Amino acid sequence: MSPASSPNWLCFREAYTARKEKNINDHEYYHHLLRHLTGETHENEHCTTDDRRLSIIDPFGYEVQRVSGEIGHSQNLATFERIFEAYYASDLEDVIAGHDSLDEKHAKHIRRLFEANTVKQDKHPKTFDALEESEFRKLHPRRLPPWEMFDVGGPLPVDW
Repeated sequence: MSPASSPNWLCFREAYTARKEKNINDHEYYHHLLRHLTGETHENEHCTTDDRRLSIIDPFGYEVQRVSGEIGHSQNLATFERIFEAYYASDLEDVIAGHDSLDEKHAKHIRRLFEANTVKQDKHPKTFDALEESEFRKLHPRRLPPWEMFDVGGPLPVDW
């Protein structure tokens, strides 16, 4: 199946910019990004090629871009959106139910997107704790501020 092209929705960079400038809300931002998982593309080079600059300005958008190239295109946009809505509403039961409704291939990618997304510990403490123990965090450790990095117990302690 050949991916469709649509000019009526935002690509990764445009969605990031619109959200940053408060022209769209979080729900709309996720809708634009997750729509790429259905196989739809835009007629611009940043939609289908590896956009390394995106990894700097919008790591989550970059991860969605990478997943959209690997997922084998799903028509499950509504399911993906429901799972993310439940995630941001801190509705753990709905997140689990949505996750469990996916086949393993798609569930693996959704977990990857959760891991890549910025999670605030105070809003999602259980999810934050689970992700801190995840394979993603082992591969991409959180950067510590210098005072923790070089303090006793940090990864590079200095004997003052």
